[in-house]
Amino acid sequence: MTDQVRFAPFRKIEDFIGKAENYAVPNLNDMIRVNNRIEQNLLYYQTNYLVCFLTIFLLMSIIHPVPIFSGIFVVIGLFIVANILSNKSPEIQRFKKERPFLNLIIVVCISGFFFNLFGFLLTFIFSICLPLSLILMHAALRLRNLNNKIENKKELLGLTKSPMGILLEFLDFLVNEKLKE
Repeated sequence: MTDQVRFAPFRKIEDFIGKAENYAVPNLNDMIRVNNRIEQNLLYYQTNYLVCFLTIFLLMSIIHPVPIFSGIFVVIGLFIVANILSNKSPEIQRFKKERPFLNLIIVVCISGFFFNLFGFLLTFIFSICLPLSLILMHAALRLRNLNNKIENKKELLGLTKSPMGILLEFLDFLVNEKLKE
């Protein structure tokens, strides 16, 4: 086992995009298989997805620079103010430890209020949601190949660690709990 985190290699465009026969609509009646396909594709194509996300976000930033950068500054500012306030108040520190998700929801709602106040909410959220939705759509529709399966087994066995693997491991309890219901 290795503790070193490595990015997966950038997959060739022919492998990433492929041909029409490399795509299929998943069977939505079997959500465990759909989840597995998405998870495996997110692991295998993670570097390609990161490049796609950054490219689309950069294009949106070029097209709408003021709303995007204003949104970034508002979010960063709110997190800094929240962090300063929480460090000065033991009640807020206790609240953050006992209810971290509620704390995140409060920060997101306050940032939404400020975005709405400045009119930048939709542009900033769209610039984040568009690439994420395209990535999830590709991950759900793209069929896995043999190399994909081999690389994912290495990640599963702990022979390699990647940023996407760590993120999926962190989010796994949420996904699997929802699928069990």
